[in-house]
Amino acid sequence: MKQQRRSTGPVSAEAVNVETGEVVQLALMGDDALSGLREPRKPIPPRYDWRPHPGRHVNVGKSLLAKVWHKDSGYDQNARDILGFYIAHAPEFGEPLRMTFKEISHTLGVQPNTVQRCITQLHAGGLLLEKEKIGRVKFYSLNPRAAFDGGAVAQVAATKEARHPVVPAPAASSPRRTRRKAS
Repeated sequence: MKQQRRSTGPVSAEAVNVETGEVVQLALMGDDALSGLREPRKPIPPRYDWRPHPGRHVNVGKSLLAKVWHKDSGYDQNARDILGFYIAHAPEFGEPLRMTFKEISHTLGVQPNTVQRCITQLHAGGLLLEKEKIGRVKFYSLNPRAAFDGGAVAQVAATKEARHPVVPAPAASSPRRTRRKAS
């Protein structure tokens, strides 16, 4: 570990007078002289700048997601892909992902009805929560108990209102179809 040298007295440093361009000598007080005048420095927390893909990070419930990815979870590969899509693309602080089923299907290369079926299943299981409805279009967000893009304090606050996700997946309800009577 590299040790820092602490100065015990004034320190000299070169500086430039910006008006004249003249190099001048500055006498600065050492750390010992200033130690009683300022608060102690707090360590700088590490930056999470993972190259080559820096950016925000999501806090996920690993044990819950391990259950979702298990072959007996009741969620198929498409549902897991869509859940992963939501984890990767969800806005911060539990805001809804404002993409239509058609936009998601185009990005993932699956049919829009597959996206609708999987999102309905993920919503029924509590992994996605309905956040917004504009006309007939519903927008969903990640359940903060499963994954959250934001600080720990905000996640704790968000989980107070969130329901508990269910694994294995709830049984899919059959779509209601009405048959026309023959005339």
